[in-house]
Amino acid sequence: MEPEFKLSIYEVMKDPTPSGRTSEDGSPAGDTIRKLILDNWGKYEKVSIYFDGIMQMTRPFCDEAFGKIMEEHTLEEFNDKVHFPDSNDRIVKQLNDAIKIRMKIIKAKKDREDMAAG
Repeated sequence: MEPEFKLSIYEVMKDPTPSGRTSEDGSPAGDTIRKLILDNWGKYEKVSIYFDGIMQMTRPFCDEAFGKIMEEHTLEEFNDKVHFPDSNDRIVKQLNDAIKIRMKIIKAKKDREDMAAG
């Protein structure tokens, strides 16, 4: 396993204010970032995400890029694997908000499925 995969949000998105959930029109979006993270998850000991050049990210972008990883990995796995070496307080808050909201969505979905099954 390689030690580290480095991912620059700005290099991928080419935009200081990344937005959008899906890259249907061919331009990168949140799903592009999520796929890059997940495609490299098992190949590297850690995934480092860099925000140099990023001014602001939209909530849908953050949810799609980072929050939806919670559908495949636990928060503990995420925290062990994914690192944000150059993030500032604003970016950390955006990421935390996106992950908290997605975890609530996952829990609500599971609760509904449990009620339907039981």
